[in-house]
Parts: sequence; C-alpha cells; structure tokens
Amino acid sequence: MSDTKVLPEKARIAIIGGGIIGTSVAYHLAKRGIKDVVLIERKQLTSGTTWHAAGLISLAWATPTLTNLAKYSHELYASLEEETGQATGYKRIGSISLARTEARLEEIKRTSSICKVFGVESEMIDNTRLAELYPGINTEGVIGALYTPGDGQTNPIDTTMALAKGAKMNGVEIFENTVMEELLTKDNVITGIRTDKGTMEVDQVILCGGMWTRDLAKTVGVQLPLYACEHSYIVTEEMEGLTQRPVLRDFDRGLYFKEDAGKMLVGWFEDNAIGLPMNKIADDFCFGQFPLDQDHVEPYLLNGMETFPQLQETGIRTWFNGPESFTNDNLHLLGPTPQIDKLFIAAGMNSKGIGAGGGVGKIMADWMIDGFPSGDVSECDLRRHHPAQQHDEYVSERIPEALGHSYAMHWPFYQYETARDQIHSPLHQELTSAGACFGEVCGYERANWFANPGQEAKYQYSYQKPNWFNNTKQEHMAMRESVGIYDMSSFGKFEVTGPAAGKNLQYICAGNIDIPVGKVVYTHFLNARGGIEADLTVARTGETTYWVITGISSHSRDWWHLNHRLIDDVLLQDISMNFGAMALQGPHAREVLSKVTDTDLSNEAFPFASGKVMEVAGVRMWVQRLSYVGELGWELFIPAQHTATVYRALFEAGNAFGIRNVGMHAVNSARMEKGFVHWGHDVGPEDTLFDAGLAWAAKPEAGDFIGINGFKEQLQAKKSTRRLVQFKLDDTEAMLFHNEPIVMNDEIVGYLSSGMYGHALGSAIGMGYVNAPDLSPIRLSKAKFEIEIALKRYSAEASLYGFYDPKGLRPKA
Repeated sequence: MSDTKVLPEKARIAIIGGGIIGTSVAYHLAKRGIKDVVLIERKQLTSGTTWHAAGLISLAWATPTLTNLAKYSHELYASLEEETGQATGYKRIGSISLARTEARLEEIKRTSSICKVFGVESEMIDNTRLAELYPGINTEGVIGALYTPGDGQTNPIDTTMALAKGAKMNGVEIFENTVMEELLTKDNVITGIRTDKGTMEVDQVILCGGMWTRDLAKTVGVQLPLYACEHSYIVTEEMEGLTQRPVLRDFDRGLYFKEDAGKMLVGWFEDNAIGLPMNKIADDFCFGQFPLDQDHVEPYLLNGMETFPQLQETGIRTWFNGPESFTNDNLHLLGPTPQIDKLFIAAGMNSKGIGAGGGVGKIMADWMIDGFPSGDVSECDLRRHHPAQQHDEYVSERIPEALGHSYAMHWPFYQYETARDQIHSPLHQELTSAGACFGEVCGYERANWFANPGQEAKYQYSYQKPNWFNNTKQEHMAMRESVGIYDMSSFGKFEVTGPAAGKNLQYICAGNIDIPVGKVVYTHFLNARGGIEADLTVARTGETTYWVITGISSHSRDWWHLNHRLIDDVLLQDISMNFGAMALQGPHAREVLSKVTDTDLSNEAFPFASGKVMEVAGVRMWVQRLSYVGELGWELFIPAQHTATVYRALFEAGNAFGIRNVGMHAVNSARMEKGFVHWGHDVGPEDTLFDAGLAWAAKPEAGDFIGINGFKEQLQAKKSTRRLVQFKLDDTEAMLFHNEPIVMNDEIVGYLSSGMYGHALGSAIGMGYVNAPDLSPIRLSKAKFEIEIALKRYSAEASLYGFYDPKGLRPKA
C-alpha cells in the first residue's frame, strides 16, 4: 500500500477513507468484479476512528435493518482469514445485557423476541446463570439479563487489513498518505477528484471518511447531520483470573465491559457527551487521542466498579479518549446524495462501525453497481433528513444527546430534547394555546396529542398505556363519532407545472395521472423492480398544473425522486412552506365546513377524491375531499399567512358539534384501524404493491411507468409468498408499537411494521408482512395467529383488510 505510486488518470469508482467502511466497500466492489477502483486514505488505513474501536459485533440490534447488517458482518469476518491469509481476531464469545429496571427488562425481552425473527439465538437468564457466565459480577440490583451466545468481537485493525488485502487481491488500488483536496463536479454530477498526488477522473465517488465526511461533502453543497464527539474508555492492568467471557452491557449504567487478553476494557456512552468540532482536530491527526476529562467520566468509572468490583483493586493501564462520529438519530447515513449525482455516502456509524461494517460495505457496493441497495435500508437512507436538520447549530446541539441515547431507554414515541423548534407550523401558537404536546419529525414540530385543562402537556414514557392514552382516545373518537381537526402543514407539497407535466408524472407514477382538473389520485412511485419508492397523492389543480403531496418524513426523498425523474421541460417547485394545511374529519365535517363556505359540499357537487379552489372563511385555497383516517372529511391547503384565521373559523363553526383538536398519535391509530399504510414502516423499496395489497392502485392500461415490467411480472405470477396483514389483539390491555414477531400456527412468520391502540376497536392493532404463500381470507381465518410481546404470546385476529369500515363507506357518505 505504497504512497509513492502514481495515481491513475481515471477510475470507475473512488473510495475516500480507509477505515472499516471504506475497505469493506472496496472489498465488496472487487468481489462483484469491479476492478477499476481506487481507495484514497489521508494517512494510514484505520487511523481515524477504526483503530481505537472496541471491536464488538452484536447481533441483537434495535431494528431489523441493523440486525441484518450485523448478521452479514459475522459471516464475512468469520471467513476473511481463510480467504486472505490475514488474521482478524474474530471470535464468537457471546454477550450479556443487564436490566436493572422493569422498563429495561421489558426492552431486552422485546429485543429477544425480535431476534427470533432473524434466527438469532438469545435467552433470558437469571442471576445464578449470570454469575456462572460472568464470574466476579455483582448481581445486586440486576432483575434480569439477556444472553446472546452468537455475539462476537474482532480486532478492528486486523479485520480492516484483511478487507484491504482482499480488495487488493481482486484489483483495487489503495493510496495511503494521499490527501483529498477537491471533489470535481460539472452540472451537479461528480466528474473526478483532486488530491495532493494528482487529479483523477472518476464515474462515482463514495465518501467513507468518518468524521471528515461532513466537511468533504459540504464543499459540494451536501449537508449531512454528522458530528464528532469524544468517546472514551479505559483498559486495566492484567487481572488475576480474568479469562475470556462474553461482552457485558450494563445499559442502565451506560457501560460496556470487554475482556481483552487478561485485561478489562470498560467503556461508556454518557448522557452528557462532549461534542468535538472539527476545528479541534488537527489536519495531521492520525493515531491520536485527546485529553480525558476525568471528572466527566468519574461517575461511569464508579458505576463500573459497582458492576464489576475487581476494578476497585486493579490499576488502569490506558485512559483513552478518541473522536467518533455520530448522527442525529443514531442511524447510519447511507446512499446517494440528493444534490450531487454519482456521489455516495457511507458514514455515521454511531459506534456500530465494526459490527455493521461488513454489511454496510456490501449494501453500498451493490447500490453503486446496480443502482439500488441489496436490502431495505430506508431507515438509514441519508435522504430521510430535512434541510432543517443539517446546519451546524443543529448537529452540534443534537448529536451529543443522540450519543447518550445509545444506551438510554429506547422508549416508544421518545422525543429528543435538544435542537428543537427548527420548523413551526403556521398553527404552532394556536396549537400551543390549545394544549398541544409536540413531537419532532424531520425538524418539524407537530402536535402529537392535546392535554386536557389542568394536565401537563408532557410525555411520561412507558411500554404500557401512556399518560396520554385517554387524550388520544378522546381525539380519536371525536373523528369517529363527531368531528376533529388536525394540522397537516408539515406535509411536503410539490408543484409540477408545464405542458408536459401530465406526461412526466404519468411515467413516474404507477396510477393514472391523466385525470380531469379537480381530481385527486392516490398513487405510488415504483422502482424498476416494482418496489414502492413513495406513497402519496397527486392532485390536478389546473390544465398544466399538478400538486404532489407527501409526508414530512418522505419530503427530501420524494423531492430527489421527482428531480431525477422529470425528464421533459417542466417547472418543479417546493411550495411546502407557502401553505399551511389541515384536515377536517368526521361524520359532521360537512356540516362544519358548510358554515364557513358557500361551496356546495354535497356528494354530487364534491365527490370523494376530488378537489377545487374555493373560499373558506373568506380565504381562497385548494380543498380536496380525502381521508387518511377513514371518515368523511376534507383537506384544506391554505396560504400560510391565513392558516390560523381559517383554523379559528372552523373551530368556531364546529363548537356546536364538540369539535376537538386531534394529534398525530390519534391519526396514526385511526389510519391503522383502516389498514392504511405508512411509507417507511409498512411499505418501502423492497415491498411490492402485491405484497401490500395495493395492486389495485396501479393502472398499467393508462401508459408506461417506471417499474411497469416488475409490476407485470408480479401480476403474471399470480402467487405471493408474503402479504401485509392486519392484526387485532384479543387482549384489551396489551400494547403494540412495532417489530413484534408474528406467530402463525406456532411458527414465527414475520414482524409488525406498525402498531398502535385502536380506540374504536377496543384493543391494540398492528400490521406486518406474513411470510407464507397464498394467504387468502379463508386461510387466514383457519390459522392460529399470535403476536409475541416481550417473549409472551397474545392471540390475535388476522385480516387482509382494515378492521374498521372494511368496505370504505364512511369517507363517501
């Protein structure tokens, strides 16, 4: 890996960064037969963060995506030494996770349950077994533990070197001590790179530079929510009698323990982590570290001595404090950048770089070659972030909190406390005055539930029925029985204008977009394989004008999709902030809206799935008759400056009917009762319309569209091996959130993609894919279904349709 070689004039792919991720991408590109690859490393391989990683490889992650990446990493690391001749230090030693509270016990039991879905062996153990597996541990205060025997560890430097050697064996060139100076672009497309060793023309670039990735990307206008923090640990002197043992995680104390050649490595994830701006990291930083604030880490050391008392009588050989990069939500940043074509990112490993590195390398190599990832990584797609989450002030405030969240409780509906109030709805003050408890999605503050008079609008987190359970029930039932109003200003609103607008959208959308002015279509963007890239509505607001309306969490992704697929001469504008929006929903919605408009709202004059420009409370706006909650209702898109005026008028008109403010939790439970999907949870790029029961929404007879061949292949197959199924628990007290295993005839066949309490149904409901062939209603009715919650199974009713108003009559009333 000489630094005296001459940089080639041209390569197909340039990888920037020689840590575990960069070398893994190089290895996997080479294994796919892509020889024309160059890896650039500013100093030496592993010298940024990889070299000082703990090397833990856990299988039991909080999400299916991360679990799949870790499973693949295990398989890869186990085979690298035989393939390359380079030892990796990989071994399976198992891991133990402790619980000191009932809530943590529930969490690790839920982890054990989801492990079963992926064939990961785990078991709950008592303190007697814990002491056998981990001699010397103080079990006082421990009320349960999860043992995962297949977990392992590896030597980060040796594993990286094995990946690099494997890459070189298959043709990759590696340049160390080569500084990246500039990403070269033309018309927002990568064309090459300039280094201190010369310039090279390239077809694609992937930034795997760890904490340096944010600054590199920023030079071409790509902002990433990535920030370095100090991450520290100690290594003791040799301990008498300390033999190999599982990795130990004491989550409630923020600690992990790893036996290392007779010494003990003790690390922690603080809840008050110290941020590390890049101006504190020297340009020539290599195998370096920072001074350790011993006062800052003393509480964790003392807790470590409580957990493992032998530390009290053992000296410390190494006090280590090094930089590591984290993201705002503890999930990786993977994929193509929205701003620059042919530029990919693989960064933000959040202390999971070694465990996920093998899987990330494969996913990214496949993505760059095939144009799509070889697995569902939607939750890690960097396009999930809104621009409001990417500026320097946001990342420096939020990401240290996110680091602390690594070992904190992963509560359902948890809300970060830092870097809030990035984007406000035009109704924010009105909703605050009404008692809203806000949650943040993509930087946007949304009302999740409303406190009653005398009640504090604040979350009290729980795995049981939460403190806002009855509030959401009241909001939910207002929509079912009378009328409710909720703010949907956060939705993305894109205007496509021009003579070719309809033609363009017809090719991008699977539904029929050749509709009369004033019609609204529920439709999807598909990929070439027929997978679902977006779930949204398109309204024809004029002869040459369409509005594309999508959820806030899909805003950046769908904007990217439109920008890359609109091929003819059309004008695409993001008008999201120009308009507030609200939904008026419930049996009395027509009566309320009629009080503030002269427009005829009858079925004949204003049918379902239609829209028009009209005046409401004296304000001209676009109004469409749709419902995401399964009731008679309208969605109003109002000039932002007039949104509060219209809200007040509607509320006054609705007082006679007991109108209520409705938060997003109630909207979520209502949409699930109807069996309506949510993109990113229930549908995504690896799911087809047939899988999701949405094939009816595609209209191939209307014309060619992206993914039509994949759709037709599925249509011709006439068989399915998986299907999105709705579930309702028989138990009325148990709660569902998501990721709970689905059990069919005593066999685990999938997991829930969504879960919530169905207040109109009187029990928790969920939906998820059942991996079983030909799931007809008859077969479902004959099968025994259960949902496993924290290792306990609950009987459930299954249906291919929503349990509430399955014929869909109420929205058309």
